[in-house]
Amino acid sequence: MPTRSATSGRRPGAISILATIGGLALFGYYLQEAGVAEVAGRIRQMGWAFASVLVLSGLRFAARSLAWLRCLPPGHGLRLRDLLAAFIAGDAVANLTPLSLVAGEPVKVLYLRRHAPLGATVPALAVETLFYTLSMVVVIGAGAVAAILMIQRPASEWLIVGLPLATLVLLIGGTHWLIWRRVRLVSAALRRLTRGRGTTAFLERVAHRVHDAETRVHRDYPRTWSRVLPVAALEMSFHLFAVAEVFLVLSAISGRTPTLVEAFVFEAANRIINVVFKVIPLRVGVDQAGTAWVATLLGFGGTTGVTLATTRTARMVIWMAAGMAVLVRRGFSPTGLPTETGEPAVVAIMARAPDGARAPKSRLRQAVPAESDRRRLYAAFLKDTVATCRTLPDIAVRVAYAPDGGADGFAPLGVDEADLLAQRGDDLGARERNLFEDLFAAGFARVVIIGSDLPTLPAAHVAEALARLKPATVTLGPAADGGYYLIGLTAPGPGGAVPDLFTDIRWGTSAAFNDTVRAAARAGISVERVPEWYDVDDAHGLARLGADIAPPREEGPAQATARVLESLAAPRDEDLH
Repeated sequence: MPTRSATSGRRPGAISILATIGGLALFGYYLQEAGVAEVAGRIRQMGWAFASVLVLSGLRFAARSLAWLRCLPPGHGLRLRDLLAAFIAGDAVANLTPLSLVAGEPVKVLYLRRHAPLGATVPALAVETLFYTLSMVVVIGAGAVAAILMIQRPASEWLIVGLPLATLVLLIGGTHWLIWRRVRLVSAALRRLTRGRGTTAFLERVAHRVHDAETRVHRDYPRTWSRVLPVAALEMSFHLFAVAEVFLVLSAISGRTPTLVEAFVFEAANRIINVVFKVIPLRVGVDQAGTAWVATLLGFGGTTGVTLATTRTARMVIWMAAGMAVLVRRGFSPTGLPTETGEPAVVAIMARAPDGARAPKSRLRQAVPAESDRRRLYAAFLKDTVATCRTLPDIAVRVAYAPDGGADGFAPLGVDEADLLAQRGDDLGARERNLFEDLFAAGFARVVIIGSDLPTLPAAHVAEALARLKPATVTLGPAADGGYYLIGLTAPGPGGAVPDLFTDIRWGTSAAFNDTVRAAARAGISVERVPEWYDVDDAHGLARLGADIAPPREEGPAQATARVLESLAAPRDEDLH
């Protein structure tokens, strides 16, 4: 006899199989009722209009991806194309399997795991999904009201229309208010349950995880109208593109031109079908049945409804194939989804735009008099430093730029716009502390900050600093001039703060390293030292650099810097006359 757990484990699968079989049976029945030849003829009638349907559905993916992007914290390192691919992949899995959102949503964040930590992508996706869900409630509610008014105008019209809309406004406003005020409604309810007798360890773990999820959602929720309104507008544009798609298809396959209100009612009905019947892959059968009913109700006829739903199914199949291709290209195993391993880590390079208003490396003026040459040399330093950090496996790389220099001019150095974030603070200590806070908020558990003038820095030094990071520890890389070229910390616990290692430090002097060690002792954390290295800040450092990368050499570190130094050493035309 099977155990209870085994039986319960089979039941959801059996229900999904039965639901899928039932959906296929419905599909066959309604297709037969509408007439296979008639439906096929109307689909052929669409012609190239079907390409426009695919474009509109692609714009829907882009709208939600852009909304997700706007919900991410600073330092996430993701581009729109990354999130768009993740959305298409997740939607494919959700439509293909009976697990729907249970499988589709994790795929979206796991797809991005090589570019950004789950601690950044999951809360932002939760915030985006909340906005989408509330927008969907508006569409369904408004669609229901519109359908009622179109079928039969009630005597008490203000009551029929006013009550649902007022309820929607209260629901949406109340939800946003709870998050805005950081009210932990769900985790508070779970905590009350765990206080009772017979509480299981599983329930306690769930309560803890929900509390952590709510904390992150509250952290990443847009708290200014300049962020809230664009996200809300993007979610509503998702539905507008869907209405446009319905309008286009109905115009091509029906005997009369639909109104926008009719197209809106069809889309609202489709949202209900998607929500209620998520367990059925592609909503096959139930979409045909529901859409045929709505089409008959609005006077279009059941055949038009079945054709509209079948066109939608064909569109979903094409995008599903694209999503599966994206997953295969990324290397997802067909036998199971990959999982996040290890704590997400990042190396942040503090830099200045080489072409900014303020020229970098002013202390090299005596050795390199021309400002244009110093800019070229600094750009090469940064390019080689970035290249070194990118050799570290499974480690993200970010470039934190000085705001007064701007964010332009980094692309030629191998730095994408998504990998940039602005430094914040009035002095070096404040900028370092804020950079740690921003990257921890982005979900990274281990953060190492280095300078941008380390073209020959061995990658092994950075890897060692990351490997030796643990709670209540700071890793420091002493510099040859008495400062430090590297500092690393682990994320503080819930409610914790970045330790104060930045107050009373004599920046820019030979005492900076020892001052930081004393600050660590005051903060009660231990210091792990990695091997010493040098940054190129003055003529002495430049001379050492020249000796380290002097020709002849065919390969090795600091290739970009070596080329610039070689060009600076070559005689110029004006020197020959």
